[in-house]
Amino acid sequence: MATLGNALLGGLLGHSDAEKMFRPWWDSIEDFVVYGLIMLGLIVSPTTIFNGTPLFCTLCQKENQCYPYNSTLEDPGYHMWWVKSYCTMNALTVFTLYFPYILLLSALLLVGIERLFARVFKTNVQIEGFYFLVNEASNNSENNDNSEDLEDTVKTVEVRQSFQHHASFFTSYILRTLAEFLVAIGLTFYMIFFGIKEIQRDKSVYCDVHGTYYECHGIPHQFYLVVLFVALGMMFVYLGTAFITIMWLLCPCWGNLARFFTCGKFHPLLRLMRNYSNELHSQAVTNGKDVTDEKSLMGEVYDIYYGNRDLRLLLDLLAQSRGLAPPIRVMALMDKKFRNDCAPVINSLERGEIENGESDLVLTFSESHLAATVLSKISALHSLYTVQITPRTDKDSVEVIIFNHDDHDQLFNSFNYFRKPGSKMAEEVPRKTFVFHGVDADQTYTIKVSLVLNGKAIATTQRKLKAILPDTDALQQAAIVLNQSQIMTERLAAM
Repeated sequence: MATLGNALLGGLLGHSDAEKMFRPWWDSIEDFVVYGLIMLGLIVSPTTIFNGTPLFCTLCQKENQCYPYNSTLEDPGYHMWWVKSYCTMNALTVFTLYFPYILLLSALLLVGIERLFARVFKTNVQIEGFYFLVNEASNNSENNDNSEDLEDTVKTVEVRQSFQHHASFFTSYILRTLAEFLVAIGLTFYMIFFGIKEIQRDKSVYCDVHGTYYECHGIPHQFYLVVLFVALGMMFVYLGTAFITIMWLLCPCWGNLARFFTCGKFHPLLRLMRNYSNELHSQAVTNGKDVTDEKSLMGEVYDIYYGNRDLRLLLDLLAQSRGLAPPIRVMALMDKKFRNDCAPVINSLERGEIENGESDLVLTFSESHLAATVLSKISALHSLYTVQITPRTDKDSVEVIIFNHDDHDQLFNSFNYFRKPGSKMAEEVPRKTFVFHGVDADQTYTIKVSLVLNGKAIATTQRKLKAILPDTDALQQAAIVLNQSQIMTERLAAM
């Protein structure tokens, strides 16, 4: 029994790193329910009846001892161990006899449905491919490198092509959920309408052995009932999560169900995309553009999210399991327009007055329109900006800046991890002017301003400030003057 439990826990409930990334909270709850059923089966397994029967039987000899069955005055002479075995296999109900295995097989059946659909529809190909995109987005974010667009890589083209020609993930996911829901309903009804009644019936067992009745006891029916009620509670939880999943897939934010399944809580990414579309539409109307079609306004990100059900479902599952930042980062790296809409705006970058070969570098930047009007309105997103100078100066390296949005005013706060005392910053709303000190005049610097959502870098804007080269004409003129003065000095000395 322990070997069976280890096999179920390790082999069936184990998931790869790619599968874990796209498992939302309801799938995790279902895993815990299956794990609970397995543990209940293992707990009850020592009482498995047909392996070692706990029944003790006695002949019905007294009047009304086995009512409504007749009593027998004469002992037929059957061996009591044989009577126990006979009554165990013939008088007990099937549910009581196989109760531990019913719990284990229920868990095995629920897990087997998921494995079956994954194998039939070959969804691991799409999950592994999209897992690669998420990791690539993470690596690009950590390296703070936007020089190579993820949308242009060969692997990205292969993954997106696989979604077009093997569009099966959404179908597999919804059919799997429906199958799990129906099987869970069947198991629950069986436990309620047959399990409870049969366990209670076996509290007192009256066994007919070739016309002679025996009264048998020894079944831990009270213990079985408690375990059965716990299992039923788990099954109701499983049914609830399966129902939520079905509604989440079929009716995300439409009709009266929106009162229960709010977009912001159950479909945060869908809410973000709708707000993004509305904002682009408002900008088009304000600018007097004739193009108001949603697909034309959103561009490539529309095809990424709305154009493919499988890709959209994976993005939504990623948002449920890891939050909004990772799917936003993936879309930003896959679509250049969306990334540019998220990126902060560098308004100006100027070098101050040079003294002793050094100067101040004055940077003015602001949030993008999308970040200010859409991303900042979502409570699940916490944004900040990092300002980095490369190579670093003796006084400054990286600054972390936070915009606090308010209905009536926009307050601006900042804090620094690497700044030395004495640095100055000028506050300006909605723009921020930041001053880097100790910038060498003969050095080329790169300034990067990155939008960070929930600790994930989404988009980066960078600008270079070239070194100030010496004026070669002025140097040549000075050299000529110096040479002429030396010649005049030598002539005067010769006279």
